[in-house]
Amino acid sequence: MTTAASPDVSGVTTRLPGANVVWITQAKGFAQRPRPRVLLPIVPVVVALPAIYEPPEFLAEPTELYAPALEIPGAEIPQPARRSVPAGDSERPTPKAADDDEPGETGETAADDEPGPTAAGEESAPTAADDDTAPADEGDARQPAAQPKAQPPDSSEWRGIVLVTGTDTGVGKTVTTAAIAAAAQASGLRVAVIKPGQTGTPGDIEVISRLASPDTTRTLASFPERVAPLAAATVASMKPLELYEVVDAIRAEAAKHDLVLVEGTGGLLVPMGVRPSGESWTVADLATTLGASTIVVARAGQGTLNHTALTLEALARRGVPAGVVIGAWPAEPDLEHWANLSELVPHLVGALPGGAGRMDPGVFRRSAPGWLTPSLYGVLDNWRVWAEETGEGHH
Repeated sequence: MTTAASPDVSGVTTRLPGANVVWITQAKGFAQRPRPRVLLPIVPVVVALPAIYEPPEFLAEPTELYAPALEIPGAEIPQPARRSVPAGDSERPTPKAADDDEPGETGETAADDEPGPTAAGEESAPTAADDDTAPADEGDARQPAAQPKAQPPDSSEWRGIVLVTGTDTGVGKTVTTAAIAAAAQASGLRVAVIKPGQTGTPGDIEVISRLASPDTTRTLASFPERVAPLAAATVASMKPLELYEVVDAIRAEAAKHDLVLVEGTGGLLVPMGVRPSGESWTVADLATTLGASTIVVARAGQGTLNHTALTLEALARRGVPAGVVIGAWPAEPDLEHWANLSELVPHLVGALPGGAGRMDPGVFRRSAPGWLTPSLYGVLDNWRVWAEETGEGHH
C-alpha cells in the first residue's frame, strides 16, 4: 500500500496495490471513521450478439401449388399466374409440367419456354418437365402451368375391367358398350357386361343383350325412378349401392372373363351409392378403386368440346387412362360436327353412326368393328378415310 499527500484533498490519499481504488481519509488521522469514496473506472464492455436468423429464401416466400389440368384443343382452361423465381434459387421446390405442343402420348419432355397457355393432346397422370429453375427478372410474367395430355390406353389396357361413362346422359353409352362387346367377342374374347345401377325402364342390359349378346350380363340393382342411382334409392326407400359390394361383384366377373365392361349411369360424377362411411361415391371413384381404364362417350354436336375436356380432366387428375367414342355421328353432319371431330381426333378410339341401336342385331355385330379403332378391337385405322366414307353415306 502506498500513501501520499494530495494537494487537492485535505487528508491522506491511500491507493490499494493492484486495484484502481483510492481511499481518502481526513487529515486528523485514522482514529476517526473513514469516509470511503470508491472511484469505479469505466470499462468498455463488448457483448457478442448472436446473428439474426434469416430463413432460407424458399421459406421466406410461400410456395404455391399448381395442380395440372387438362386442356383439349379448342377448350382452353386458364391456370393461375406463377410467381417469378429469384435468381440463384436452386433449392426452392418447383412444380413440374409436361410439354404439350404435340398431341399424342406423354413422355418426359422439356416444357415450352414461350409464355401463354399451351394446347393439350392426350392425357394421363401428369409427367414431369421442370421450367421453373431458370432465373427470371423480378416482375417478369412466368408461363402458366402446362397442361397434362390425355393418353389413351394401348390395346392391352382395354382388357380386364373397362368402365364406360359419358359426358352427359343420353349420349349413347349403352349402344357404345354393346358395340365394344360385339367387336371384342368377334376378336375371340370372352366378354361380360355389368350395369351397377339401373334407373327406370327399359333396362340397358336388355338392349346390350339384344344387340351384342355378350357371354355374361348382370344388373346389380334396379330402381324405378329415372334419376341418379343414389337419389333413386332414396326416393324408393331401397338400399343404395354400396361401393365395395359393387367392386367385389365386378372383380368376380373379371376372374372369369377377358373383358368386363361396366356401364355407368349419367356422367362421371353422378352419385351412384354410398361407401361404408355413408359418403356417396361416383363412377370416377369406382374407376380409381378398380384401377380401370375408362371410355368416355361424347356427343358430336355443339358443347361437346367443353364437356369432353372437363370429363377427361377429372379422369386425368385421378390418374385414369381414357379414350373417347362419339356416341352418335349424324347422317348429315354440318360444319360444327366436322370442327368438333377435328379437335377430338387425338382422343378418339371410335365413332358410332346415329341410329346404330335400331339396327338388326346381326348387322350391328358385323358393323361394330368398323366403328372402333384397333386398340378397341376394331378396324378403323384412318380417320380421313372414315370421314370421306361417312360423307358419302357409307356408314
